[in-house]
Amino acid sequence: MIANIFISILFLLLTAVLQYISLQSHNAPGAERGLPSILFPYVLPALFLIIASCQWRKIGVFKRRAWMAENPAPFSPDLTDCYVRFKGRITEGQTQRLPLSNKECAYYSALVAAEWEVKAKKPGRGWETVRKPLLREQSADEVELADKDHRVYIQVDEFTKSALALHNKEKTQAQCPPQVKVQNKTKYKKYQLTEHFILHNERVTAQGRLTRNRDGRLFIRPTRRLGYPSFLLVQKEAIQFKRNIIQTARNDAWNQIMRVAFLLLNVGLLLYFWWFAA
Repeated sequence: MIANIFISILFLLLTAVLQYISLQSHNAPGAERGLPSILFPYVLPALFLIIASCQWRKIGVFKRRAWMAENPAPFSPDLTDCYVRFKGRITEGQTQRLPLSNKECAYYSALVAAEWEVKAKKPGRGWETVRKPLLREQSADEVELADKDHRVYIQVDEFTKSALALHNKEKTQAQCPPQVKVQNKTKYKKYQLTEHFILHNERVTAQGRLTRNRDGRLFIRPTRRLGYPSFLLVQKEAIQFKRNIIQTARNDAWNQIMRVAFLLLNVGLLLYFWWFAA
């Protein structure tokens, strides 16, 4: 909201400058009138209207995103290339072990990063934290979900971090983890250990585009379209995650409405002052 207000103030200041130049050009003798007399009263309002039209279309996209987060099509194996939701349990596949905590799971991704403090660059003051990844590790990213009647597969890597809500464990320690080989272990004073994982037989929700591979298996993949949110969630995180998607989409729609309103206000001011001066 603050960013929108700041941008709107800039637009209003720009409009005021354009109005002044337009009036000066309009008051000039006919022979001295040039490009400003044509550009400001006609071209710029038309340009603002085009931009407002483009911004208005995005409002519908954000509203659709909020709606589709809760109302995808009911799952059916016949709905290939459609936006669906599938709820199932992780099947008993190959057992994985978390590299940092050594617990059993169906899928994991792990990160070890070194942290240290440096002086903030000017004009900043104080200190800031710098992180350097030392180890990234991940199990095979294909997982299988099953309900009473169907089986669906997921490639976890296809979903962005913002579309994943898995179990998460974080730990900060001063001792260098044995999985990390550092020539000078005293170089770093702090290590951040992070694990994301899914357990066996756990209920998971996958939402996205249903596709069928050449081997006949069904996959749910991200849609890559803003109006159709795609995500992979463990049951524990599902409700809050969807609420966040809906609230963010509604806020984005409201921000777009504000942008359109200020663009139309600028158009009105340009036209009013031009015709008032005339």
